Amino acid sequence: MGTAAWRKIVLGVVSASLVGAALPQTANAAENGMAEYEARCAPCHGENGAGDGPAASALRDRPSDLRLLAKNNDGVFPDKVLESVIDGRKTIRAHGNFEMPVWGRALSQPATNGDAAARISAVVEYLRTIQVK
Repeated sequence: MGTAAWRKIVLGVVSASLVGAALPQTANAAENGMAEYEARCAPCHGENGAGDGPAASALRDRPSDLRLLAKNNDGVFPDKVLESVIDGRKTIRAHGNFEMPVWGRALSQPATNGDAAARISAVVEYLRTIQVK
């Protein structure tokens, strides 16, 4: 499925699940998060978050299937944990060396679409939209 079609599906899911004034802000966050995800996460975690990106085979440990975050956490989406993993406050070393690049520093650089916290939050919001039920 192409990027444009995927964006329409994600935005449709986000739109259908939101109400009132939060809709434009959250939809925009998910869209911005998708762009960040595609640029920074998809090479390892894959276009759809399954852990099957083109760089995944070069890693010693397979990247996590990001579609299962809520399912693997008793149905609760771990947004605060994700923020701390992305910005580097929490490292994941259970399977040996820490291989995931910490994007917090890269995201803290000046950018036209906001500061590091907002950009990281947008990636987390996008990941919320790809969770399997």
